[in-house]
Amino acid sequence: MQTRGDVEKPGQETPTALVGEETTQPRWQSMIWPWWNATLAVLPIFLITRIIFILLTYFGMVLFTVPNYSIHALSSIDFLKSWSHWDVHRYATIAAQGYVTPTYSAFFPLFPLLEHVVSLVTGGVVVAGMLISNIAFLGTLIVLYRFVETEFDSDTASRTTLYLAIFPTALFFFAAYNESLFLFLMLLSVYTMRRGLWWVAGLFGGLATLTRSIALLLLVVFLYEFVRQEWPRLRLAWHEQRHWQALKLLSNLLASLLIPLGLGIYAYYLGRRFNDPLAFSHVERYWRVGPFPPWHGPYLATRSILAFSPYTFSTTHNLIDLTMLALFFALLMLCFVGPERFAVNQWSILAFGLMALMYPLFFPGIPGGVGLAYDVLPSMQRFVLEIFPCFILLARLGRRSWFHQIYLLLALPLLAFFVLQFITGHWTV
Repeated sequence: MQTRGDVEKPGQETPTALVGEETTQPRWQSMIWPWWNATLAVLPIFLITRIIFILLTYFGMVLFTVPNYSIHALSSIDFLKSWSHWDVHRYATIAAQGYVTPTYSAFFPLFPLLEHVVSLVTGGVVVAGMLISNIAFLGTLIVLYRFVETEFDSDTASRTTLYLAIFPTALFFFAAYNESLFLFLMLLSVYTMRRGLWWVAGLFGGLATLTRSIALLLLVVFLYEFVRQEWPRLRLAWHEQRHWQALKLLSNLLASLLIPLGLGIYAYYLGRRFNDPLAFSHVERYWRVGPFPPWHGPYLATRSILAFSPYTFSTTHNLIDLTMLALFFALLMLCFVGPERFAVNQWSILAFGLMALMYPLFFPGIPGGVGLAYDVLPSMQRFVLEIFPCFILLARLGRRSWFHQIYLLLALPLLAFFVLQFITGHWTV
């Protein structure tokens, strides 16, 4: 059995042969076979959760919008409209019309570009966006399963994909948001980094940066993994005066530049379009303020909870945000210490999780208008979906049947609640 922290190298993914027999499978089959098994492992989770979303949408859309005992009939268009809220409209506008104003530049281009291309076939931008989101989520589950299977074991991989798919805010993997696409590309980049496939990792990292700016944090993971894996070979080659081999190994470090290159391409476009290469950063003032110390946002959220009635939208929303923040911070700490801690050579992925969690703390939400309560940590419930090491830790804890049952009993009804809230047009995150 592969132990925690073991890293498989390219070309080692071969089925176990019987003692005394030689493996006769072609190499390409031995490389594809584990991915096919991963696909079969996650496909039931993917299909069942999609069916759940469709059923919740059907019953919620009809029973929450049509008057009692009415014979009024809704249409399939109403189904799509129930999933067309907030950022869905912004991505759809960019896909259909381009970046019409600088305000839209906060939404990075890869997802709406794919929406535009796919809409040429589907005939509708929102349909294209939902199709991309769901296909990318299937890819996310497959890559996540393979990653956890090679780093830990297959049972942990199965629980990790299940726990992510039924997390209370996993509805954004069904809606026309870019969460699925970003997580898919980010996981591919991290997976290939762990295998020393530097140029492939850089390529996927660059595509992830074209999807979300936070993908720039992958550069830290890349540099850490490069030094961890290549430094011993570099030092040995240089010591033995094999300088050409050392330089060849070192040249792979150039692949890290592909990660910020994605941002550079977008900045170049914005410079041509709006004469402001950093427009994506400048327009954040419409949503967030800062930078502030990381404790500033939680402090303001706590103060807001104490200032308003517990039955206000602000208090309820801030309670959910703070609960998510505390939960994922605690899970990350348990990844470093405790019985389920990760191996030291896996700390690069934990570093990414910590940086991703801290980023929104430095830039809390803007204060509300007159008579409005303050939503200090907006989208925290959505951002935690990107911190995949926490789902691995949850899966490791899920070896205990009582923990597994508690997770299912909490996650599933909360997921159903958030789906119904979203499709009825109520602010979810």
